[in-house]
Amino acid sequence: MNSLNPRMVKTNVKDFKILTKNRVPLGHQMDAMRALKTWKEDEKTRKAWISQKRKSFTAALREFRDLYEAKEYYMAFGKHDDSIEVFYRT
Repeated sequence: MNSLNPRMVKTNVKDFKILTKNRVPLGHQMDAMRALKTWKEDEKTRKAWISQKRKSFTAALREFRDLYEAKEYYMAFGKHDDSIEVFYRT
């Protein structure tokens, strides 16, 4: 992604928190990226899409957590996206 359309990451998983910070060198992110890949491929992890159309991100996130009762989640999206892919565990 470029500076006009930055990539945003939201998660509540402690191991992936470094991916939410801006301007972290790639070498520091590599362990978290490997752990994320393993976490996504695990059979307990599920995938869903949430819509942010005509509502704030926090409202969409709150709606997602209420609907799916997610305890852990990871989502990455661009600035102008109106649907977000979410990986989660219940």
